[in-house]
Amino acid sequence: MQLFVDIDGVLLDFERGFVRWLNNQHGMGLPQDYEPADWGFTDVLDPEELQRRWMNYMASPEAGRMEALIDPGHFNALTRPHTVHLLTNFPLHHMDKRVENLALLGFAYQSLHHCGFIAFEDTPPQSKAQAIAELRRSHLPALFVDDHPHNCLDVVRNCPDVDVWLMSRRFNRTFDHPQVRRAEGWSSLLQHLGASGPP
Repeated sequence: MQLFVDIDGVLLDFERGFVRWLNNQHGMGLPQDYEPADWGFTDVLDPEELQRRWMNYMASPEAGRMEALIDPGHFNALTRPHTVHLLTNFPLHHMDKRVENLALLGFAYQSLHHCGFIAFEDTPPQSKAQAIAELRRSHLPALFVDDHPHNCLDVVRNCPDVDVWLMSRRFNRTFDHPQVRRAEGWSSLLQHLGASGPP
């Protein structure tokens, strides 16, 4: 099986790291386990201020020290029979932090690709569906997991042979689509991968 896995909000706890940084740098006093009501943090920041602080956070050393949302050893053991491709919209010029963070935690994977629907530079990256289409091996089953509905719908529409899962977060609770499965944490995904066996 080919596994296409988002990083922020799926493997690494971007929200917790960003909230901790907001509290330390800007004294916002948000609860440690705070989750935004929507993806844009509009309940606590206006869009321009969010964008500025987001970019400052991603340029900070703390952006390379995010916590894992799943035990890396458990992830590696369950995904070892499969091919793991990581897909991230993390800014390309800060990608060294992402690679270092994954290495320090011990995540194993075959490749990492910059893709998504946000353009941090002048040229927009590939969509995740475009990246998957280039990496697909049609003889193998495939699974994609992300925490943002936009990416899930992109893959549903453009890669119909890929099994699409949405990792539950507070901001995506109201999303529902018949071709997108919902994962409440990693337990259901690990159970699915364990049951699927080697390709």
